[in-house]
Amino acid sequence: MTTATTPTPALFDIPRAYEHAPELPFVVLAGARGLGRSTALRELCAAFRGRSPVAWVDGEESRFDGPPPGRPPTSWSPAYEAVTVVAEQLAEPLGAAGRITFPRLACGLLAVAAGGWGDRGLSRICAEAERVLLLSDTGGWLAGRWVGRAVARLVSSLSDQGPVVEATVEAALEAFSEGMSSSHRRLRRGAVWYRDHPYAAGNPKLGLVLLSRHFHAGGDARTHAEHHLVRALLADLDDAYAGVTGVVPRQQRAGRPVVLLDNVQEAAVRRLMESVLRARADGRRDQVAFFAGLRGQGHPALRNATRRTLAEATRGADWAPGGTPSSHALLVALPPLSPDDTRHALEGECPGAAIPPLLPCAVHRLTGGNPLGTALLAASAGRNLPRGLTTPAELLLAEDGGRRAYESVLERLLPDEDHLDELAVLSLAHDHESAVVLAESQLPVGFGESGVRALSGRLAAEGHAPSPDHFVGDPFLRALLLLRLRHGTAARPGRRPDHPVWWNAHRTLAAHYGSARPLHRAHHELALGNPDFAVAHLHDTYRSTAPRDWLTSLTFITSAPHHTPDDTRIPTALDAAGPDPDLRLRVRRVLHAARRTTDPFSPPAPEDADRLRRDLASLLPEAAL
Repeated sequence: MTTATTPTPALFDIPRAYEHAPELPFVVLAGARGLGRSTALRELCAAFRGRSPVAWVDGEESRFDGPPPGRPPTSWSPAYEAVTVVAEQLAEPLGAAGRITFPRLACGLLAVAAGGWGDRGLSRICAEAERVLLLSDTGGWLAGRWVGRAVARLVSSLSDQGPVVEATVEAALEAFSEGMSSSHRRLRRGAVWYRDHPYAAGNPKLGLVLLSRHFHAGGDARTHAEHHLVRALLADLDDAYAGVTGVVPRQQRAGRPVVLLDNVQEAAVRRLMESVLRARADGRRDQVAFFAGLRGQGHPALRNATRRTLAEATRGADWAPGGTPSSHALLVALPPLSPDDTRHALEGECPGAAIPPLLPCAVHRLTGGNPLGTALLAASAGRNLPRGLTTPAELLLAEDGGRRAYESVLERLLPDEDHLDELAVLSLAHDHESAVVLAESQLPVGFGESGVRALSGRLAAEGHAPSPDHFVGDPFLRALLLLRLRHGTAARPGRRPDHPVWWNAHRTLAAHYGSARPLHRAHHELALGNPDFAVAHLHDTYRSTAPRDWLTSLTFITSAPHHTPDDTRIPTALDAAGPDPDLRLRVRRVLHAARRTTDPFSPPAPEDADRLRRDLASLLPEAAL
């Protein structure tokens, strides 16, 4: 991916060669909430601002929720609004080249809007028309005057027979295209583009009438019309950059136009993305560098996109589109922060403070490098290290403004979620079946399987797909939900202090798995503070199981949630050094040593890791590990 470059800002507006590949990929940054997609797009926006025309659109903005007051829904859609917003931002003046104008797009938007003007609402018609027509104007002070006169003429010429789309569109085009100003001339040239609209038979007015009719019909016909509006936008941009190749003698524009679309899983910007990809698949070249943010790791609209890591993408790994629209996209997974990044984040929030040596490693282990979680934990450290709070658990349980830090993190990772208490209980589940068992036994009557499916869909929409053996796949999110289960749901006023929800949920799952799935039962028995079943299972399978599989079972069992951070109730007996002839006792020591190292909220001491190594070594005589 290349863009026009400028050695110094002073030389920015000097015309220069414009190098680029035959086609740029439509770059989509993918990841769950909190991994920095929006931050990366904002950084790109800041980097290009002032150097290239830039547009930023977030699909979650409220402006895309519905049409403005008074506007008929048949003449508006989220994609209509998105393409308008993109054009308005790209039209902002930049350097000596002046404003980019969008006459083709303006004619198309005008035709769609005019189909909803049958109510003769002059003030609304004037506002809608002026917004659209200014896209075709260079920004002169006369723009508002000619728009007002044209609108008045339009209203006086509308038929009294009601909102007939064809008559309204034709009256609008006549009112807005007649005149001698440069704006009128641009609109006439823009309208000519629609003579190539399917079934227009070379007639521009018919092409625009068909565009409006298709849009108002809704469904697939509207999607078809939206594709044409996006192609009009790209054609106008291509014309604005024609001077780059010397076709039109005008001031060369420096840098490609850059369009940044956040949350392309939302309808408004997803439709825009799909239209661009379809246009490129049809062989239409454009000058635009598109960057998008997608919540999650994939989307049906991107099923054939090439996948790259961020490192591969930044190294310029080979990329070539295929024969489908989605193959013209490049899906880039954002990586987690590194341990060094985590340490730097803590140091940045705690200037001059003595950071406990184990804290950066513990924070990175807990968050898995999640940038949002790391940033919020670092901010809590900045507030609370001087108070003597030094572990991730203490930092997450610390209050700021009456709210515990972990609640703020959960609110950012799962905004607008009304069922966090229910999800906290389900975070103990391993799959859909066990989640339903928990829902039916621990959650309010009526929640049941439908509630489980709804929450599963909610997690997937946020980019948190389930993982093997866990209903809540993301370890950091799961750890936060378990913290809520320990200190939120169960510790509220009026509830018993012994956390009945926690105990009952684990007992329910231990009974559910029984003897059919002893590994999972051992996991939940250990969470309840009962290690005997786990010891027996590991002892009985030690000689009959491959070493790697046995160690995997050990890891799964000891990953059972700790009832409280720094839990000291779990027995840690048999600390005597040296080998023991009884295999069962050696297995028990290994279990407890591994258990001491698994609490994600508390950093393991170096002596715990040494102890685990010694206890594992004590098993070597029993098998060829």
